[in-house]
Amino acid sequence: MDEIDIKIILLLMNNSRLTYREISNYLGLSVNAVYKRVQILIDLRVIEKFAARLKPYAINAIYAFIFGQSNAQHIDKAITELEKHDNTWQIALSSRNYIYIGAMLENIHQLDEYSSFISQTAKIQSPKIGLLSGVHYIAPIPYIVPKSRAMNYDKLDLEIIRSLRNDSRKPITEVADEVNSTSNTIRRRLKRMIEEGIIELSIDFNPEASNDIFSVFQITVNPSVDKNEIAQFLNEKYHPNLFYCWTFSNLPNIILCWVWANNMKELTELVENIKKENIDSIIFDIMYKVYYFDTWKEKILNK
Repeated sequence: MDEIDIKIILLLMNNSRLTYREISNYLGLSVNAVYKRVQILIDLRVIEKFAARLKPYAINAIYAFIFGQSNAQHIDKAITELEKHDNTWQIALSSRNYIYIGAMLENIHQLDEYSSFISQTAKIQSPKIGLLSGVHYIAPIPYIVPKSRAMNYDKLDLEIIRSLRNDSRKPITEVADEVNSTSNTIRRRLKRMIEEGIIELSIDFNPEASNDIFSVFQITVNPSVDKNEIAQFLNEKYHPNLFYCWTFSNLPNIILCWVWANNMKELTELVENIKKENIDSIIFDIMYKVYYFDTWKEKILNK
């Protein structure tokens, strides 16, 4: 893949219903060129699915990220057990036997039980636990956070999300037929849910299908500096190699960055350049497998 492919992936991660025309306008390419690139990413299974979900903020869910070195002898069995838990949303396996686990919690009181479950099941002795507070990326599609905890959605809204759940690019007419409504109503409601941050339109991204290198940078900064400013600076300077940087409310000196490189030489140069920035240290893990699971959040759609 090249930089254009990564930029397309990032756009679709933030709104998987973008038309080929909209993507072409953002990137200065022809519609046909964008179409061909997206189809190749689908054929390679780099894009596994165009997905629609309830945004965590829409139901006051808490996104926790738990990571550490796993001593599990049979990681496949551990993943099978982790998948069974209603809070497990995402698992990324990487070098150093490091495992990164994304969780959706109904409330903060579930954190102790779930982190203990992770420690025992994945055999992580001292996991780091982060509560996501900042998402930094470079793309023209903003990440909408609802302005109010009192979200205004109803049964029809949930039916629309359920219809788009495994194909978020489904035509409006098909959605209207499935939920027994009109195209204008679906179009209007979908627009509102996007603008209010109720629906998440994204892709299931599979780095294993690519010959490129995808990794996670654990960057430590001095607690006295503004980690969000550092995260945004790094993202702007090293985009699109750094395509996401996350900060956490309870980890004052940790930034996690999701990173793309064509080869080990490019990755090594990137690490060395970032070491020269205003950071204390950097450790990186190369990802080789990512899993996505339905959580209690998705089961709301089935009610």
